[in-house]
Formats: sequence, structure tokens, C-alpha cells
Amino acid sequence: MESSQTGKQWQNLLPPHLAEYSPATNLAQNEVIRKLIAEGQTIYHFGFGQSPFPVMKSAQKALAEHTGVNAYLPVAGIAELCASICEFHAKEDKLSHFNADDVIVGPGSKELIFLLMLIFNGDVILLSPTWTTYKPQMLLAQKSTHVISTSFESNWKLTPEAFLQTIKENQLENKNKLLILCNPDNPTGTSYTEQELESLSKVFRDHNMIVLSDEIYAKLRFDGQHVSIAKYYPEGTILSSGISKWASAGGWRLGYNIYPKKLSALKIAVKSAGSHTYSCASGPIQYASMMIFNFDEESQNYVFHCRRILSAVAEYCYR
Repeated sequence: MESSQTGKQWQNLLPPHLAEYSPATNLAQNEVIRKLIAEGQTIYHFGFGQSPFPVMKSAQKALAEHTGVNAYLPVAGIAELCASICEFHAKEDKLSHFNADDVIVGPGSKELIFLLMLIFNGDVILLSPTWTTYKPQMLLAQKSTHVISTSFESNWKLTPEAFLQTIKENQLENKNKLLILCNPDNPTGTSYTEQELESLSKVFRDHNMIVLSDEIYAKLRFDGQHVSIAKYYPEGTILSSGISKWASAGGWRLGYNIYPKKLSALKIAVKSAGSHTYSCASGPIQYASMMIFNFDEESQNYVFHCRRILSAVAEYCYR
């Protein structure tokens, strides 16, 4: 017998705050361009932050050797990988205060940033312009969000003065608050100096600010002189990165966040959320990524030439 409900329309399936929610524009654009290229059209693709280079040979070989890894792995990542990530940052960024227990590995840093926003109890501060995904994630997580506009005159950088003004105008002094700092920045490409990070660290510390430092482009800074704010504000900085950009492995989907000891409560909650969402990052990818984070001579030469070529392209486009 035909149901009496036939023809009835579903209504109000989305909550009001998602009524006009839309997909990531950069991913949508990339899908269109890939389709045009597949159809034989010549496209010069500058609309998506994907490395044009192949994954380094040793990592490809390691991935092939670990295709049989099929078990569920620890939610936060295998211990050997977490340790190699910490050793990498100790060597390259002079960050010696992290250890393997501070790391969470996931299927891309994007997922880990979202889970942090989801479990965090407080307001979030974003810069503008910035990466297109931060604000939609805040909408999904229903976070109260405050935006600080940067300008050409300030080299698109956050200044202590702009930060303090936002804290005062929005009465954030006594609230939990987290700021997302993208360094090097997407989309402006700007990078912070040691002096600028020291000045920001002082006001962050004075106002008990938590900083999520997105350093996914760090190893691609053209002069190779990246500096992390975690060096000057270790107790309040969560370092976020991955292998999508400098190792050209965007499709491998492996990212990580490293939490300072004082923010272990957030790390534990994110790990719990990960156990209920993605379970673990891909096993073969985790083992293959250890080869990347060993940062041997092959890896160092690979990054050097990536920077060299990208710098030449940028200089050509600028002229």
C-alpha cells in the first residue's frame, strides 16, 4: 500500500546558522579547473594552494613498502612519527619544549583545527585577509568570532596595537580567547620577523591569549628563515602544520597539532573528538611520513629546490 506520506516535503533540515552555508571556494574552483584540464584545455592554475611538485622518491618508496598496514593505529598517531615530528621542529625551529606526547596526528591539519574550534570554550579572533576555511569552521562550531583587519601599510600583519584595540572594544579581557595566526600567511605571503613575534608574544602573555599558529607554509619561506611564535610564547602556542605544502603531499592528508603542556586539557579533548570522528590517520601514510620528517639530505635538497623554483615564479609574476 502506498504510504499516506507520499509527496510530503522535508523542511528546515538545516539549523538557521547554516542556512546559507557553502563549500570551500578554493576546493570548488580546483575541481572545475581539473575538469577543464582533463577535457584538454590549457589552464595556468594559480587559484589553489597545491604544490606542483612530485612527492620525494624516498617517501613514495616507503609508502609502497607499508601498503599492508591495515590496523587501526593510535588516535594521536604512532609514537615513532610523533617523536620524529618533535625532533624535526627541535632541529629546524629550535623548539625543544615539545615531546611526542604533545602531538596529535590527523587526516590533515584542517580536521585538527576544526576539532579544536569545536571543543574550545571561548571566543575566537581571526585576521582578515586570511585562509578561506577558518571563518566557515567557526560557523560550523558556532563560535563567537572577532575579525581584525590588516592592511598593506602594516604588510598585512597583526600589530600589538590592533590586537589590544580588539580586546578592549569587544570586552574580551576576562574571557577565554584563541587567535589563529597564519605564518607565513595565506593569502598574503607575509612572514613575521623575530622582533614582531616577540612584541606580539608580550601582549598575548599579558592577556592570557591562546594562539593557534598555522605554519603549514613554514618550510617554503623563500629565504628559509622561518621563525615560529612558539619560540617566544611556548606556553600559549599550539603549533599546527603538515606535509601538504613543503612535502607536496596534499592528497596524502596528514597534518598535526603540537600542544604545550599547559594546554593539555585541549589536546586530550581533541584526541577524544578524533576518536569519535576519524579514528586515526592512514597507517601507510603515517609510516611513509616518518621518512619525510627524518629530514635527511634528500629532504633538505628537495625543500631547497621547491623554494628556489617557487621564488623564481613569484618574482616573474611580480615583474
